[in-house]
Amino acid sequence: MGNDGGSIPRRNEMVREKKKDEKADRKNQAIAQNFFCALSKLPLKEPIVGDELGRLYNREAVLEYLLDRSAFGDGHSICDNIQSLKDVKTLNVTANPSTNKNQSFEGQPAAQFVCPITMRELNGNSAFEFFWSCGCVFSAKARRELPEAKTCIVCDRPAADVIPINSADPEVLDTLRLRMGVRRREREERKKVSSKSKSKDPKRKHVDSGTETSKPKHPDLKKAKTQNTTTCSI
Repeated sequence: MGNDGGSIPRRNEMVREKKKDEKADRKNQAIAQNFFCALSKLPLKEPIVGDELGRLYNREAVLEYLLDRSAFGDGHSICDNIQSLKDVKTLNVTANPSTNKNQSFEGQPAAQFVCPITMRELNGNSAFEFFWSCGCVFSAKARRELPEAKTCIVCDRPAADVIPINSADPEVLDTLRLRMGVRRREREERKKVSSKSKSKDPKRKHVDSGTETSKPKHPDLKKAKTQNTTTCSI
């Protein structure tokens, strides 16, 4: 009744094998998430964008998806939250300055990008984030070292809305979804306010109704028109 002619594996051996398999799965998942586009499954290459849930994409793949929702078979299940380019942020990533980019360590390829503050690699071993306000990418450790900073630790512009990259924490993902809903409602409100202000603009009203007072035409255009009329009469 054993696995190989009667030998029965011990419980501790089975537990070790299970842990080894789980570790391998986590490593493979980390490589898939941090080295490849979540949509096209091709290696990440600039320009790279991140969505409001912290997933990484090649911008080219997102454009292709928006033009043709069937371009990627499972696209709707991967990024149904992306309805336009407003739903992604172009990321400001820092290239890995290492001269050994092609080598791998314990089966894991060398990271393409690093944190510009701590120089930690974006490979799934360290938590990374980006600001939705500016798109700068950095390690979570770098931001924790400057908790009171009101500006981005990379570009020094006003910082807002931290998005963890490829978080697997269900609570974090739920929070990101709530913030995504709030952000989109605020965007719709701004759009409505902008539309109302435009409709109250008397100049725009005249343009829309076709009653705006016509401005004098450019002298050259008037001259050309006169010449054409003269030619026709001849």
